[in-house]
Amino acid sequence: MRFAKVLSVAALPIFMVACSDDNSSLKINNPEGETPQDTSKVEPPPNIPDEEFKPITRDYSLVWQGEGTAENPYQIASEQDLASLAFYVNDSSMTFRGAYFKQTADIALSGTWSPIGVFGKNVYGYGNRPFSGIYDGGLKTITGLSITDTASYTGLFGLVRGAQVSNVVIKGAKLDVGSYAGVLAGKMDSTAVENCSFEDVEIKGTDRVGGLVGEATHVQAKNISVTGSVEGVNSVGGVVGRMQDGSLENVTNRANVIGTTTVAGVVGSFASVASEGVISAAMNYGTVKGTKDVAGVVAMLSATKLERSGNSGAVVADSSQMSNVGGVIAVASSKSVINEVFNTATVSVRRVMIAGGVIGSMKSVTGTNMFNLGKVSGIANNMGGLVGFIDGETTLQSSYNAGEVPDNNVSGTVAGKASSTVTVSNVYYDKTVGGTCLVVASQMNMELPTGFTTDEMKAATFIATLNGTGSAWKAGSATFGGYPAFTWTE
Repeated sequence: MRFAKVLSVAALPIFMVACSDDNSSLKINNPEGETPQDTSKVEPPPNIPDEEFKPITRDYSLVWQGEGTAENPYQIASEQDLASLAFYVNDSSMTFRGAYFKQTADIALSGTWSPIGVFGKNVYGYGNRPFSGIYDGGLKTITGLSITDTASYTGLFGLVRGAQVSNVVIKGAKLDVGSYAGVLAGKMDSTAVENCSFEDVEIKGTDRVGGLVGEATHVQAKNISVTGSVEGVNSVGGVVGRMQDGSLENVTNRANVIGTTTVAGVVGSFASVASEGVISAAMNYGTVKGTKDVAGVVAMLSATKLERSGNSGAVVADSSQMSNVGGVIAVASSKSVINEVFNTATVSVRRVMIAGGVIGSMKSVTGTNMFNLGKVSGIANNMGGLVGFIDGETTLQSSYNAGEVPDNNVSGTVAGKASSTVTVSNVYYDKTVGGTCLVVASQMNMELPTGFTTDEMKAATFIATLNGTGSAWKAGSATFGGYPAFTWTE
């Protein structure tokens, strides 16, 4: 192995102490029970000068071709080259911040893979070993990625922080692991990811499982696609398991997603805390199955913007008395803003608390330009063609439902229940889909939406009514049965 020529066994102990994580000042969210030891009261050994903890510059010319610069990046052309990167990050604590890598050939991995980057600290507070460089996959293919282990923080990378990753293509990955699991990475923090695809993957984990990454904090992900299957227990998403802050743009999931709690086709949960998070152009085509809080695009949306997104994959939820289920979102809360979203697939539940064709539960949310064409079926305490339950200072406008709903006294062609604090305006429904059920099954002091016939809803005058002073709507194609759709849809 080429790296053996530049690193002796005798040098390893000193090297590992000297080259600690140079990003330890960055904050990361740790799960309960996995918070590293408080290092504020732990001092380095007194006999080791502070300057010895500075990163060491090494000559990698015998390890990889290239110089690690943007003009002449280190070249990753073989399994050994990737294994060497894992070795230096994991065993020698080199973060490679500012260093450039480029994959120059297809790589077939053999045996069980050890992820690049490790989460965890030692007694002195050192030990989080992230990859922090710039990795360009060159659109070359990685095959044979296989991990069968109960360990957490697994994927091609284990821990990525302050990095840039682009043009990575992974096919046929098989992961049967623990928590924080993703085909690209188990955990990402303050990282930009772009132009990556994960094809025919099979990933099984427990908590925070996603086709791209298990958990992402302050991550910007753009142009991502996933196919295959993603399975977990809690916070499971076809693309991301759990996300805080950051953005998702132009992400597509075609993988089937299975989980128990907080399960969705694109991202299990997305919350904005330090800055506004945005999900834009997110599409799901895979079947999503779960028990509690299940949705086609995002299960839990908090203080985050969702726009120009939709679901065309069946959403199926098992019995759960406290569950929210939606074609696009299960629960939207905390002043989230939702604009131009739709559902065309069936939403079927066994016995849940709330179910809606587009959104299960809305609380203190602004929702504009939404439509549902999918059938909503099963038993729920509150069920609606557009929304199951609307509460708080919520606004719902410029939207319609043309999806079939059960003809009973707890289902509404627009909403199952709406409180007196909500504002519903310019909202409509197809009169042929709800039978004799109410427009809003349970409501107080609100103006009810208007019903139209199917032909009337497909007419140019109705599109003009939806648009008002805007221009979001157009005549729908055969894909949407001729009903109005958005200008950016096919």
